Amino acid sequence: MSPEDIELKLKQLLTVAGLNIEVAMGEDAASDLKGFKKEINIILALIVAQAKKGPLIKPDGYGEPLLGALFGFTKIKPKALSIRIVYRPVELANGAVRMEIIAIGPRDKEKVYMLATRRVSSFKKEMLKRYAAKN
Repeated sequence: MSPEDIELKLKQLLTVAGLNIEVAMGEDAASDLKGFKKEINIILALIVAQAKKGPLIKPDGYGEPLLGALFGFTKIKPKALSIRIVYRPVELANGAVRMEIIAIGPRDKEKVYMLATRRVSSFKKEMLKRYAAKN
């Protein structure tokens, strides 16, 4: 599944749920997702569930803030799966929120956070390029 295919599926799920939330999947995160073939639908459902709870960082939403190089990012950490989904919530001018997913990986010894930290610079450039072109 390409990032666009994933985003389209998430858009459909979020629209059905009546949420004013967008999801942007970084190319690296889309590659991460491919490694969880059996869990893809569960992971997408977890993203939608986080959107329903409140994708912003506390106190404005449900997300726990990350620190250091991942300041401005938060995580989804389902108890049922040993994975972490790291994303950046972005408030948009139209009142919507965009969840920009940077990494999906194992909970194992902070591995996903190290992965996300290595990607921050290229991820921010990717999102800027993608959304600057739309504005």
